[in-house]
Amino acid sequence: MDHGLTLINADSPISEYSYSTRESSWHTAESEETEQDDEEFIEKHHILEIRPPLNEPLSARYLYSFAYKTFRMRTPHMLSELIHGLRENEDRIVEQCGKYAHFDLRRVIWSLDILRHDILNNREFKIFHDKEPDAKDWNLEIKWLMNREKSRWFSSNWLFAECYLYRRIWAAFHRAETLRSYDYFSLQKMSFARNVVYLMNTIVGATRDLPRSRENFRLLLKLSLWGNRCDLSITTEAPNNRMLQLIGELDKHLVTDQSEDVWHLLADYSNRSRPPQVVDIVLDNAGYELFTDLLLAEYLIEAGLAKRVRFHVKAIPWFVSDVTADDFRWMVNFFLNHEMPKLAAFGYKLECLLQDHSLELYPTSDFWTRPKGFSFMKQLYPCLYVQLSFGALVIFKGDLNYRKLLDDTNYSPTASFRDCLGAFMPTSICALRVIKSDIYCGMPVCAVDWLTEDDPQWMIKAEKAVIQLAVKPRP
Repeated sequence: MDHGLTLINADSPISEYSYSTRESSWHTAESEETEQDDEEFIEKHHILEIRPPLNEPLSARYLYSFAYKTFRMRTPHMLSELIHGLRENEDRIVEQCGKYAHFDLRRVIWSLDILRHDILNNREFKIFHDKEPDAKDWNLEIKWLMNREKSRWFSSNWLFAECYLYRRIWAAFHRAETLRSYDYFSLQKMSFARNVVYLMNTIVGATRDLPRSRENFRLLLKLSLWGNRCDLSITTEAPNNRMLQLIGELDKHLVTDQSEDVWHLLADYSNRSRPPQVVDIVLDNAGYELFTDLLLAEYLIEAGLAKRVRFHVKAIPWFVSDVTADDFRWMVNFFLNHEMPKLAAFGYKLECLLQDHSLELYPTSDFWTRPKGFSFMKQLYPCLYVQLSFGALVIFKGDLNYRKLLDDTNYSPTASFRDCLGAFMPTSICALRVIKSDIYCGMPVCAVDWLTEDDPQWMIKAEKAVIQLAVKPRP
C-alpha cells in the first residue's frame, strides 16, 4: 500500500520533530462512511457523553475517549485502506501466493468489508469457527461479554475490542488456503523501512564503538523511545533526518524521564558478581523503530550492560506495524545485504550477535496477541512469566504494551507506575512509550491538567513521551 512516504526537511519550521497524523483523512472517512449521524448513533447505542471514569477500563462507550474515535473513524478507514491496498496489489499478491490467490482475495475482501460494516453499525462480536488453538479462549471471552451485554464494539472494553479486530482480520486471511501465511501489512512495513534508509545509515555511522557511559546509554535509550513515534496505525510520516542531533532537544517533551534510574539499575547489576545478565525487549513497531531497538540492544551487549538481549515479537500481523518474527528476520537480512557499507557491516554485526546468542529472537508466544492485560500472564502463561523473571529488566515498547501493563485501566495520572502494575512484576520493568492514547500514570502533579489546557488532544498526537521504571528488589 503506497502512502507516499517522504523524509522531512530538517530545516522545516513546523517543529524539531515533525509529525503528521491521518486526522484529516479520518474526518473525511467519518463524513463519507459513517452510516448514521452522530446524534442518532449516540442515542441508539447508549453512548455516554462523558470522559472515561477513573479506575474503569477504557471503552468506546464514552464519547470523549480515544476509543470512541478509534472505532467511529480510524478503524473503518484503516479497513478501507487495507481493502484498497489488496486490490491495488492483487497482481503482486497472486505472483507471490499463486494463481488461486485471485479467488481467495475476493473472499478476504468480502470478509473485511463485513467487518468494517460490523464496526460502523456496532454489531455483536462474531464467534470464531476456525480450529486454531486460541479460538476456544476467544469464544469463551465473547460469550462472557454477551452475558454482560458488553459484546459490541461500543460497549466492550477497548483492549478486547481492538485485539478482536486484528484477530478477525487474521482469521479472514487464514481461512484462505493461498493466503494463510501472507502478511497483509508487510508492504507498508517494508516500504517504510526503505524510505528511511539514509537516516538509518547516518545513525549507524554515528553510533559505532560508543564507549560505556551514562550519556551514551541515555542517548541510545531515548533514540529507541522516540523511534516509537513511527507507528503505521497512526502516521506514515518519516522521522526527522536530524533525529540523532535532536534527541537532547526532545527532552522538553518527556513528561517523565527515569532514564538515569534505568542506567543505574543495569550498571549496578553488571558490576556485581551475578549470573549473566539478561535484558528482554518486548517490541512494538517494525521498520525504523525496530532499527533503534537493535541499536540499543547492540550497545547493551558491547557496553557490558547485558550478556544477552532477548526480543519478543507478535505471532501474527498485529496493529498494522507490530513486529513479527518474519519482520525481524527481514530487517536483519535487509541490513546484511544492503549496498551501503555501514548498513551491511551493521547487519553482519547483528548476524554474529544472533549466532553467538548474545541477541536472541525469543520463541513466539501467543500471549502477546491475547486480549488480556499483563497481570494475567502468570496465570495463563506461567512459563513466559518465569522466563522474564530470570532477566534483570524487561523493556516494554509502545502504547499497546503500556495499555496492557495497566490492564487498559484509566488510573489517576499521578498514580505510581509501580502500583498500577498490580501483581505483574516478574522483574524490573521499564516502559518506553510515546503517548498516543488517553491512558497514563506516574505523571507529575498537574502535568496532565496543564497539557490538556494547552491542547485537549495532546494525548493522541504522539508528541509527548515517558520513560518509566519499576524496580523489583533483588536479594
